[in-house]
Amino acid sequence: MFPNCPGGLRQRCALRWLLALGIGWFASIAIVAASPTDKVRIQLRWLHQFQFAGYYAALEKGFYQQEGLEVELVEGSPDRQPVREVLAGHAQYAEGNSEVLLARLQGERLVALAAIFQHSPSVLLALRRSGIESPHDLIGKSVMLMDNRNDPDFLTMLLNEGISPDRVNVLPSSFDFADLLEGRVDAFNSYLTNEPFLLQQRGIDYTVINPRNYRVDFYSDILFTDEDELRNNPRRVEAVRRATLRGWRYAMEHPEEIIELLITRYGVTKSREHLRFEAEAIRGLMLPDLVEIGHMNPQRWNHMADTFVRAGVVKDTNGLEGFVYGEFRERPLPAWVAGSLLGGAVLSVVATLLAIHFFRMNGRLKRAENEVRTANQMLTEKLAEIEDLHERLQERAMRDALTGLYNRRYLDETLGRELARAKREGYPLCLALIDMDHFKQVNDTYGHMAGDEVLQHLGRLLRSNAREGDIPCRYGGEEFALVMAGMPLAAARERAEAWRSLFAASPVRHGQLSIAVTMSVGLAAYPDNANTAEELMQLADEALYRAKGEGRNRVALAG
Repeated sequence: MFPNCPGGLRQRCALRWLLALGIGWFASIAIVAASPTDKVRIQLRWLHQFQFAGYYAALEKGFYQQEGLEVELVEGSPDRQPVREVLAGHAQYAEGNSEVLLARLQGERLVALAAIFQHSPSVLLALRRSGIESPHDLIGKSVMLMDNRNDPDFLTMLLNEGISPDRVNVLPSSFDFADLLEGRVDAFNSYLTNEPFLLQQRGIDYTVINPRNYRVDFYSDILFTDEDELRNNPRRVEAVRRATLRGWRYAMEHPEEIIELLITRYGVTKSREHLRFEAEAIRGLMLPDLVEIGHMNPQRWNHMADTFVRAGVVKDTNGLEGFVYGEFRERPLPAWVAGSLLGGAVLSVVATLLAIHFFRMNGRLKRAENEVRTANQMLTEKLAEIEDLHERLQERAMRDALTGLYNRRYLDETLGRELARAKREGYPLCLALIDMDHFKQVNDTYGHMAGDEVLQHLGRLLRSNAREGDIPCRYGGEEFALVMAGMPLAAARERAEAWRSLFAASPVRHGQLSIAVTMSVGLAAYPDNANTAEELMQLADEALYRAKGEGRNRVALAG
């Protein structure tokens, strides 16, 4: 068989021939593995637009192909929704909103791979002339939603505000924005990234009802798959996720290139100005300069699930375990390790020599991999400790040590930002300034420890009666402030009267003493009274002093 080899060397020549055959086999395996043979379908939530920019970038820049993937992007439609398409096996991957979590809690084995948007763009739009400014104004009105499964954040918002969904006339969406413009409905499910541009272009004044202002702040545009895909194709799942996030990073760094691509390659009919508006609005929802694209915090998913439970949308959160990919995925073995094992089978003629060789190599690799896994785990734990410490230090820097409320520094930094968002999204904002009546007498009569207990008592009252989106602060001394986004002036007055009555009727116990204190409140609102943060503060302060001048223990409005 080996005529050119001397007799004593023929065994060695045979071994070399078999090794060469094995190396050639490995090379052919590597070539096959590198070819884009994995065909996958990704279901988008809606029509082609900048909302899905990262997927187009990953496809057009070859990021999917480099991962060995042949990807088809499928437009969404009323009849082609992400959760249904994945569950039916029509797509292996899709992008959806909070309905992905809802389906998981209802028993569907979906897995969230990445949260592209840190905040949801889903809002309700109403025309300003309708007088709708808050969820309470929707009672008895007609509101277009997709359905409770695909819009659970709106249902949760109503329930959080104590509004039974039965009191709102919910209509299935026509997906025709003209229904709002022509008055056939009072409020329309919209995206902050899209429909507001149409209203601004037409000069139509509008109101935004954003669930974020009513204790519903959900992830959105979530890349997801199901457990079968994760179990059967773990390397493909990681490849799809990695290439998609790479695409999103590229898209947010090159928005004009993606806009050109949408118009020329995908036939998007929106104007360039509209697409630029969409890109900028998406940047504000993704926060790519502050948060790693795709980041998911398991605690935030827990909060979302708990929100669904409190709202009665689901019974419990038992189905949440295993939902977040980043928590539970196992690191896939490198492709060449599997090839090595197969190669060993092919080269069974030299089983004794190669088995020893591969056994030793595999042992070293496993030991090295265990060491890497242990080091990674230790590093992850240390990073988590550092992040937790950083968050606690940040929290202390913006909290009042006595009451636990936000401090004046945080109020000064936040009020302008909250007002700017209210203007941008078209909803009201109210500022309440609160001052305890005759507080100096409390300190002089009962001592400063008693005074501190009174301050803490008012802090607890404000915190327990604040909505999740409200910002309660200790402004200084015995003065407090509360920023209420999405709160019309009339509704804010009702709330302030309730706090005033409750505080006056609940004396503070200090030892054997019962200390009764009252408070005065001044209210100012955008757009009713003021247009800047400085004006809000000044007018609320003037209203507060008017309340004191008129006898204290009362609420006064600016203007």
